[in-house]
Amino acid sequence: MDFTKIMRTKKIFIKYLLVLFLGISLLYSALFTLIHFNTINIEKNKMELNEKRIITLEKNILGKEFMNIISDVLYLADSIEEHTGIEESVNYNYLAKEWLRFSDRKKIYDQIRFIDISGNEQIRVNYYNKSAHLVSASDLQNKKQRYYFQDTIKLEREQIYISKMDLNIENGKIEEPLKPMIRFSTPVFSKSGEQKGIVILNYYAKYLLEDFKNIYKTSDGEVFLLDSNGYWISNKDPSKEWAFMYPDKKDINFKNEFPNEWNILQQNNEGMKYTDNGLFVFSNVVNRNNLPIQEDHSKIVLGEGNWKVVSFISKESKNGNLVETNNFKILWTLFLKYKSYFLLIFILSIFISFLMSQNKINKEEIKYFSEYDAMTNVLNRRAGMAFLSDRIHQAIKDTSKVSVCFIDINGLKEVNDILGHEAGDELILTAVNVIKSCIRELDFVIRLGGDEFLIVFHNAPAEQAEKVWERINNEYQRINKNENRKYLISISHGIAEVEGNDIQYIDKIINLADERMYIEKRELKKNIKIIR
Repeated sequence: MDFTKIMRTKKIFIKYLLVLFLGISLLYSALFTLIHFNTINIEKNKMELNEKRIITLEKNILGKEFMNIISDVLYLADSIEEHTGIEESVNYNYLAKEWLRFSDRKKIYDQIRFIDISGNEQIRVNYYNKSAHLVSASDLQNKKQRYYFQDTIKLEREQIYISKMDLNIENGKIEEPLKPMIRFSTPVFSKSGEQKGIVILNYYAKYLLEDFKNIYKTSDGEVFLLDSNGYWISNKDPSKEWAFMYPDKKDINFKNEFPNEWNILQQNNEGMKYTDNGLFVFSNVVNRNNLPIQEDHSKIVLGEGNWKVVSFISKESKNGNLVETNNFKILWTLFLKYKSYFLLIFILSIFISFLMSQNKINKEEIKYFSEYDAMTNVLNRRAGMAFLSDRIHQAIKDTSKVSVCFIDINGLKEVNDILGHEAGDELILTAVNVIKSCIRELDFVIRLGGDEFLIVFHNAPAEQAEKVWERINNEYQRINKNENRKYLISISHGIAEVEGNDIQYIDKIINLADERMYIEKRELKKNIKIIR
């Protein structure tokens, strides 16, 4: 196989390979991507529903617990009002015994207190060692300066103050083991409407938070409980919890780690948002749907704002592919995951491309050898006459001229007989190659047989064709003069201008050119010797 054929085969092979590989890959990618994205959407919907369910469940559990506590604090406030005498005095001894029984039954209140309007504790029941204990009068304190007293004493009847959730502090230090507390309080009035003080419950939130963590184990990601300032109250990483209680951890919070998402949470009571970090589903804890005072939501006063329940599924989690919003990253991840399939497609494309390129080359060779002379690479008689006929038909439409030049190589038989057929072949090829180098792109050469050729000049009258022939003949003379060949190149020619498109007329024009060629040939033979 010659170099030209190798390069041609290589070019066709690469073309088929690119088309096949890209075509099959695109088809496979489109089909697979469609299926994958449909699957992702189904899985994403399931994931979203699951996270919404968990957030709703967590919110309802917290809300239900808050509802029970609010009912308790209102009940205790009512009990004080019921036991206020005609002289506006409160029977503290009776209330203390009743509250002891209440605390023993509930087991969730670290402290139950009644603080009078001057800030003095009149009743305090502490719960520890699995039982309730009444604090003696000598150990009662004044709480007038405490934030929860000042925030509650100014409220109206049945308004409920809910403090932030924090850790219990004893003697200026955080109590160990940690005791998460929320204070629920409400002002107390007598039957006549005189304000008597406040009732306050210190709710021990440990078990509530444990229930919270148990529920979110079914989440596909993480579930947080945040306070109103963006600090973690509940996090799977305990080192991030209660950071606001420790001076050296003040910067550890949700709003610093996810500032953009925190802004979204601040602007909405509930919702779902995909961000660059992943999926966030969130809701306020306290709202009119999960508290008993639905007819007047203003009766709930939050000391430092609302809590947030937040579900977070990061892009690094097991379902990270479901929360990716960049489609290019999704496609690239798919490619990396299934690259072996593309390798298989590539190998298959190579095999098919090889077969197709070989088949095309074979067909082209068959077509070529059916139309071209194998030795000179010019049109053979059959294909050449068909080309000439088409060219004449087109010339008639364009009102242009077509000329033909009949040529014959002089002395070919003599060169073959004396110098051998190799020299004769060289003579033919030289004659043809000179012609091809001098004619224009739209002109072509036909080998009629042996040493006879026909040059077809497109859109050229006979005079112009003669000028082209002069250039051809001058090149022959240059070769004869400068190249030390054992023979001279001598070509006889005859030119005729084609008019009409009848094939029989074409034959007559070719015969006319042939006759003119023979006239020249007879003259040339008189004065030329081919073999030097």
